[in-house]
Amino acid sequence: MKKKVLIGLVMFLIVITELFADFGYQFDMISLHPLHKEYFADRVRPDISLNYLNYFEGSPDKILQDSYVSSGEQEVKVWKFSGDFSSKDSMIEIKLGETIGIARNTFTFNHWLSPLSIDFSIQAELQSFYTGDFNDSYGYDGIYFYGVSFRVADFVSMRVGNHHYCTHYGDAIYKKASGIIPTVENWMGYKYIRMNDYVVGLSIEPNSWLRVYVEYNFPPKDISTLRPNMFAPNWLKRLKGQSVDPGYPDSYNARIISTGIEVAYPVFKTLGNTTIGYDLHLYEEGKIQYDHENGGSVSFDKNAPWEMEHNIKISQNLSKTVSIELTYHNGRSPYNNFFFQHTEYFSISFRFNPDDTVTIFNYKVK
Repeated sequence: MKKKVLIGLVMFLIVITELFADFGYQFDMISLHPLHKEYFADRVRPDISLNYLNYFEGSPDKILQDSYVSSGEQEVKVWKFSGDFSSKDSMIEIKLGETIGIARNTFTFNHWLSPLSIDFSIQAELQSFYTGDFNDSYGYDGIYFYGVSFRVADFVSMRVGNHHYCTHYGDAIYKKASGIIPTVENWMGYKYIRMNDYVVGLSIEPNSWLRVYVEYNFPPKDISTLRPNMFAPNWLKRLKGQSVDPGYPDSYNARIISTGIEVAYPVFKTLGNTTIGYDLHLYEEGKIQYDHENGGSVSFDKNAPWEMEHNIKISQNLSKTVSIELTYHNGRSPYNNFFFQHTEYFSISFRFNPDDTVTIFNYKVK
C-alpha cells in the first residue's frame, strides 16, 4: 500500500513539475481586446458605426402600449400616427459602443489548456435612430453588460453577468404623438426595458477562421424592471409588492436565446479579413398574443412558437481601422421601442475598429 502511495505521489509531482515548468502570469488593465468577443451579426453588437437602413417592411407608423388595470385584465392600446415620417422607408442608425476588459489575469503553463484567462469586463452601447433624411430622432437604446469572462486555450470562451436594455423616445415620436395620445395616458412609461437580466454565453473557436456561439438570457426573480407588463412572467413583483400575474403558466420566463456562426478569412489579403455571420434570436415573448394593429386583449398561447429574428451580415476590412458591412435583417425593429413591429430591411454600414492592442497597464511574470 505504501509503495502504491509513494508511486502515485511521485507521478503527481512529475505532472505538476511538468505543468508548471513553463509557468507565466500576465495582468492587463483596461484592454480593448475582449476574452469573449462581440457576436459579429448580433443586431445589438456594441461597435462604433454609421448605418443606413432601407426598409422592405415595418417602417414606424404607431406606438403600442399595454396597461394593467386593477381588474386584472391585460390589454393593449395602439396609437397610429397621422401621416408618415419623412423618408419613412429608411432610417439612419448611429452606434457608439465598445467591450472593455477591466482587470484581466492570464496564466500560461505547459499544457494544452494554456493559456487560462479570467477578466472582469463591461460592454456598453448607445444606439440612436434618425429619420432617413437625418432631420429628426426616433429615439435611442441604452444597452450594457457587466460581469466575468473566461477563456481557455484560445479555443473556448464564456461570459456570465448582467445584461440591460432600456429604450427612450426621441423628438420625432413626441411630435407624432402630440394630439393623438391623451395627456392622461402615461404613455412615455410604456417602453421596452429589461433591467437587469442574467446572461450566460458560450463561444467555441475550433480554428482561426470559424466561430460558433450560444447565449441564454433570462430575468432573475429580483429583476428591477421588465416592460412592457404583458411580457412579464407571473412571478414578477412591481412596486409595493404588487404582482403583475396575468395568469401565464409558471413555465413562461420571458427568456431570450441567441446563437450564431461566423466565418472570417482574408479573401483580399491586401485589405484584411472578409467576415460572414448569421445570428438567430429566439424570444419566448412570442407566446404572448396580442393585436399590434388594433389593440385589445392579451392572451398566452402555449403552442405558439418563440418569436424569431434573423440577421445575416458580411463585412470587408478596408484597412486596420475601417470596415464596410452589408446586413439583411428579418425580425424585430432595430429600435427596441418598436418591438411589436416585424421588420425586414437591408443596411449598409461603415464601422470604425479601434486598435484592440491598446492596454492602459500591463504586468508580466515569466
